Amino acid sequence: MTNPSNPEDRYQNLSLGLTIALAEIVLMVGISVLVKQISSDLSTVTILMFRYIFCLPLLAFTAVLQRGRQALVVKRFKALVMRIVAGLGSLSCFYAALDIMSLAKVTALLQMITLFITFLAPLMLGEYVGKRRWFAILFGFCGAIILLNPSSSEWSPAGVIFGLGAPFFGAVMMIMLRKLGQSDNPASTAIWYNTTGAILFAALFWWQGDIIPNTRIDLMLLIMVGVLSSFQQYFIASSHRLAPATFLAPFRYLSVPIGIAAGVVFFDESVTPIIILGSAVIILSSGFILWREKKIMA
Repeated sequence: MTNPSNPEDRYQNLSLGLTIALAEIVLMVGISVLVKQISSDLSTVTILMFRYIFCLPLLAFTAVLQRGRQALVVKRFKALVMRIVAGLGSLSCFYAALDIMSLAKVTALLQMITLFITFLAPLMLGEYVGKRRWFAILFGFCGAIILLNPSSSEWSPAGVIFGLGAPFFGAVMMIMLRKLGQSDNPASTAIWYNTTGAILFAALFWWQGDIIPNTRIDLMLLIMVGVLSSFQQYFIASSHRLAPATFLAPFRYLSVPIGIAAGVVFFDESVTPIIILGSAVIILSSGFILWREKKIMA
C-alpha cells in the first residue's frame, strides 16, 4: 500500500494517474472514430442505445463491488436528475455532431467545457468570475467561431447546435458531478445515468421503428462502443483517484491533436489553418482559465 506522505509514493500515484488519463483520452478518440464510422449507416438513437446498454455491466459490477447493497443509494436526487439530463444531452449532441462535422472540429469544440463551466459557475454555483476569466471566455468563443467558420460552404446550423451543445451540456454535467461528489459515490450515479440512457434510447429505438443491424461488423462495432465506453468511465474515475484534477486537466487538450490525426488517418480529413487556429484559441483560453483557478486556489 502506498503512503500519500511519501514523496516517492506520491510520484508513483501521479505517474499512474497520468498514464490512465492518457489511456482514457486515446480511448475517447477511438470511440469517436467508431461512432463516426458507423453513423453513416445507423441512426444516432441506435448507436446511443447500444452504447448505454453495453456500458452498464462493468459499471454495475464495479458499483456492487464497492458498495454492495448500497450500490443504488443516492442522497442528492435533484442533482442526480440534472446530471442525468445534462449527460444525455451532451453525449447525444456529441454523437450527432460526429455525423455532421469532421472529427477534428468536434474534438476541439468539446474542449469548450472549461469555458462553459466558468460561464455557468456564477449562476449554478454562486462563484465569482473575474474580468480576466470573462475575457478568456470571450476569447474562447471567438475560437469557436473561427473553427465553425460561418463563411465556409460546409457551414451547418445543425452542426453548430450539436457541436456547441455537447460542451454546454457537458459543463452542466460536470457542475452537477461536483455537487454529487460531496455526498454520493460516482459508481452509483453512473449506474443511474447509464440505466436511464439505456431505457430512454431503447424506447426511442422502438418508437422510431429502427432495426438491429444485420451485419456482424456493424453489430460488433456497436457493442465495442458500449464496452469501451464503460472502460473510459472507469479510467476517468481511476485517474482522478490517483492524481488531482488540476494536474490532469491540461493533458485533456492532447485529445485535439490526437483527434486531428485520427481524422486524417481514418476519414481523409484535411488539416486547414482554420482548424489549427480555432483549436489553438480554444485551448489557450481554456488553459488560461485553469491556470487562473489554480492560482486563486493556491
